[in-house]
Amino acid sequence: MSQSENNSTGGGAARGAVAELLFLALPTIAQMASYTVMQFIDTWMLSHVGAGVVEPTAGSQAGLLAFSVISLGMGVMWVVNTFVSQSYGQKDFAACGQYLWQGVWVGLIFSVLLLPVLPVMSATFSLLGHEPRLAGLEASYLKIVLGASVLKLVGTAVSQFLLAIDRPVQVLMATVLGVTVNAVAAWAMIFGHWGFSAGGVSGAAWAQNVGVLVETGAMIFFAMRPAVRRRFNVGDWKFRASQARALLRVGVPSGLQIVADVLAWTAFSMWVMAAFPGEAGTRAMAATTFVFRFMAVSFMPAYGLSVAVTALVGRYIGAGRPDVSERRAHLGFAVAASYMLVCGLFFFLSRNWLIGLFSADAAVRREGAMLLVFAAVYQFFDAMYIVYNGALRGAGDTFVPAVATGVLCWGITVFGAHAVARARPAWGAAGPWAAATFYGIVLGIFILARFKRGAWKAIRLEEPAASDTVPLLEKAVPN
Repeated sequence: MSQSENNSTGGGAARGAVAELLFLALPTIAQMASYTVMQFIDTWMLSHVGAGVVEPTAGSQAGLLAFSVISLGMGVMWVVNTFVSQSYGQKDFAACGQYLWQGVWVGLIFSVLLLPVLPVMSATFSLLGHEPRLAGLEASYLKIVLGASVLKLVGTAVSQFLLAIDRPVQVLMATVLGVTVNAVAAWAMIFGHWGFSAGGVSGAAWAQNVGVLVETGAMIFFAMRPAVRRRFNVGDWKFRASQARALLRVGVPSGLQIVADVLAWTAFSMWVMAAFPGEAGTRAMAATTFVFRFMAVSFMPAYGLSVAVTALVGRYIGAGRPDVSERRAHLGFAVAASYMLVCGLFFFLSRNWLIGLFSADAAVRREGAMLLVFAAVYQFFDAMYIVYNGALRGAGDTFVPAVATGVLCWGITVFGAHAVARARPAWGAAGPWAAATFYGIVLGIFILARFKRGAWKAIRLEEPAASDTVPLLEKAVPN
């Protein structure tokens, strides 16, 4: 490490650190947000189909459940970033391609194992007491999207590889292409243009698959370019049991954490809100669906920053500089918190107008505007959880955060919120949302406290052999 790391002070070093973070983060934000942007577009278009309540609710609810189902595999795909970043920091470039392929193999196996259970999962909506027409549309969307889950899993593995080897612009290009294709396909398949029949909810699901296919194909193209393939051993597609086990050891807790979180919010929307009888339950689900769409606009960029922090923490741990890893995590939180606080203020000040973008129903607009106040309060602590959890993942610390997330999310957001809905129905959706907001505050503080303890600095994912010793980063690290 050069003297400039130790001696650099003032604005220049700070700007260098911010530039390093944003170089990774901005394309990563776009890539992480792509799935959400696709769903936002679909929800908005579906809000113009029929009465504008059942169709967007069905697409959103089923999309959330679909994502929660593949989240276990997604967790393993995300730690491809961890292993490739640490290998990149150690300059063990051959291992970078090997870990990419272990992620691809795990994604393929997971998607195949998922297919036989699709019919069972499609019955979930009826079992939860959703109205027959709503449940039917939800089941149709779920089967179409999950049937093509391999596209999202493989695409995520490749994107995490590209980010870890410092190719974020290529991720951005693939993402923009995928989202653009999805928007065009959704317009054609939902409303019935260019010779397509008006598919409504099913059309939205197929359009999302088309967008994800194009995005994943572009990622693969960039990863297979000759310069990348030669330097990072991308042609080494062999399954390696030891590396796959390492990915699963770190990735399964990470995936279970995502499953616990996403599935809990799915249950919150589909089960807790359904605790209110008849039209009140459907209205509460619709209002919650629309609020989730705006919350995604705030937290998905934070997840992009989190993935960038994961890459930087892993890279500097691999280079033997956990002190720099810590600074990058704090910087990532500062950026994410600033953005999410601005979003929270916007949610509060523009709540009536925002909900009006999705619904003309006065009751839904009134309830949704009230729920956006809770979403505004949630923002700062959500940024705390998202970024520091990404930092812990970069070090390989995934088990305890997964347990804490599962216990708190299900204990407070699901069962606690359901108990509130049953005990105080007069409070309406505000009761469960108050419980969910409390959960966000508690979890954010817990993850920050775990990071500040510093035990993650001692984690070793693999013990390198003596012959594997490599020089540290060649260039100075900005503070």
